[in-house]
Amino acid sequence: MKKGIIATAVIILIGGLMTWQLFANKQEIDSKKEVKVNDASIAVTVAEVGKTSMEGNINLTGATEANQVVKVASKTTGEIVQINFKLGDYVSKGTVLARVDDTYTKLALDNAKINYNKYKEDAQRYQTLREGDAVTETQLRDMKIAFENARIQLEQAQRQQEDTYIRAPFSGYITSKDVDLGKFVNVATPIAEIADISELKVMVSVSESNIYNLQKGQTVSVNTPVYSGVSFPGKIVHISAKGDNSHSYPIEISLANSKQYPLKAGTYVDVSIDMGESKPALCIPREAILSSVKDPTVYRIEDGIASLVKITTGKSYDSHLEVTSGLDEGDKIVTSGQINLMDGAKVIVVN
Repeated sequence: MKKGIIATAVIILIGGLMTWQLFANKQEIDSKKEVKVNDASIAVTVAEVGKTSMEGNINLTGATEANQVVKVASKTTGEIVQINFKLGDYVSKGTVLARVDDTYTKLALDNAKINYNKYKEDAQRYQTLREGDAVTETQLRDMKIAFENARIQLEQAQRQQEDTYIRAPFSGYITSKDVDLGKFVNVATPIAEIADISELKVMVSVSESNIYNLQKGQTVSVNTPVYSGVSFPGKIVHISAKGDNSHSYPIEISLANSKQYPLKAGTYVDVSIDMGESKPALCIPREAILSSVKDPTVYRIEDGIASLVKITTGKSYDSHLEVTSGLDEGDKIVTSGQINLMDGAKVIVVN
């Protein structure tokens, strides 16, 4: 009996020890999961929101494009018997780039000329005979129809013969060569690509807040790192009537290629559009913006506490953005140190 009581007490004791150990382990694990709150202030730099007049330059980045680019194709079927260009050549409008075998088209043209001359003489003879009442009006009419058909067949044969000469549709540079001597081509088989870069165009997108201040014919300045310090005058030739989902509107800028500083199609360029001096408006530095300009937020400092504020921006300038709502004049906003902040964090201003 005593042995049973002792055994029971030992079991209870062991169970108690195990329960206590498990409880102690849980407290240790929970303590490791606790987020330790640091009451230390985070150092930031700030700027004061104020009204200012900005020089209204819109700066955009794009790439030059050729004024015209076309794949020159064959208009007939046959073997390429002559090629008169190399990759990179400059060719003038109307230059014969290649020739297709014209053996059969020449024969057809010669036959059409013979028929045309025959029916031309017959028509003249029938006209004379009709004047002497030697042929009927119906016979004269039939002869005139036959002569007209011969004329049409001659024009068709001449066109088919001309189609064996593949010509440049405009002046430009050969940017691709797609055929070799002896290759058999069909109608619409491309033989070369020509790019006209005497004029270049640049496509850029402008925000909704600026697009309404632009006009067709407005002059712009185009620069490229390729020619440091050189500015190319350009002109707005098209403003899209439709924007995309981000409220950006494509515009096309045209500029004459320079002989002194020639540009190639595909060169990165910076476009600067002078919008004139703006009226005084609330402006903030770009570096204060969190996330993106499309959905901007900033940290506003008040009594040493950072508050995340959603704002609405207006016009865009080189280093500043216009603020149309969300901030007031005199507000202080964080310009550096945002990466360490969260809404409600304590801060210390170091500037």
